Amino acid sequence: MLRPVREEMPFEPTEEEDRIVGEHFAYLRRLRAEGKLLVAGPSQAGVGDTFGIAVIDTEDEAEARAVLEADPAIVNGVMSGELRPFRIAVR
Repeated sequence: MLRPVREEMPFEPTEEEDRIVGEHFAYLRRLRAEGKLLVAGPSQAGVGDTFGIAVIDTEDEAEARAVLEADPAIVNGVMSGELRPFRIAVR
């Protein structure tokens, strides 16, 4: 789960935030091409309740944490991240 550090960021990003979110999106696309990302996207909530979810497929929690911590939005402090285990019950 990803959350913007600054509540207004998704709706009124600075130029720097906009650039970093572009890098974040490219990172997600690369993960998808590698077969590690199953699905990702933002919520449709308003200011103060915005978050995004990325479901990744890794061998273990250490690899999942490495994927999260390498995300440009996390590295650059635009978003905070929370790792939660998830089991797909229906495909």
